[in-house]
Amino acid sequence: MTRAGGTRAALLEAALAVFNERTYGDTPVALVADRAGVSVGTLYRHFPSKEALGNAVYRLWKERLAERLAAERVDDASAEAVFAAMFRTFVGFAADHPEAFAFLELQQHEGYLDLDSRTTSTSMDEMAVDFVRQGQKAGEIRAGDPQMLVALVYGALVGLVKARRGGLVLDEADLEAGRAACWALLDNDRPAE
Repeated sequence: MTRAGGTRAALLEAALAVFNERTYGDTPVALVADRAGVSVGTLYRHFPSKEALGNAVYRLWKERLAERLAAERVDDASAEAVFAAMFRTFVGFAADHPEAFAFLELQQHEGYLDLDSRTTSTSMDEMAVDFVRQGQKAGEIRAGDPQMLVALVYGALVGLVKARRGGLVLDEADLEAGRAACWALLDNDRPAE
């Protein structure tokens, strides 16, 4: 890795850590530069603004999550099997990269995300909505607005991972029960209540 690439990576790593400690909104760029061991001028040579830095961190981790989901994708399987693979991948990503998960899922980003970051986020949302639509067409996922169903499952999944970060200890059986409960929100064989 070049020195410039190393500096950029150090800035992204430092920004992620400081954003999680203080939130994006409460983070001065000088603190990020200090954490990375560089001057503020060096930070601005790599990122012209705090917004550019925040967007770079956001896209880096959203893209890594998307790549991991794509790599673990199960094709030619039932909707439940595909969902199980997505669930395991998401929970695994959160366990492997807790700071990135916290930044992506537990902070407010609307105020600074640029078009590229919003497009990255939207493409992940569309992937989930497409999964629900395909499952509905196959008769495996209950009827209902796909965006609403994704929101219900996603909220449950994020809440589960957040509870783990808060100290909730879950063994494999607990995670399987969580997966089953999330799937039950989609399962066409379960009556709507």
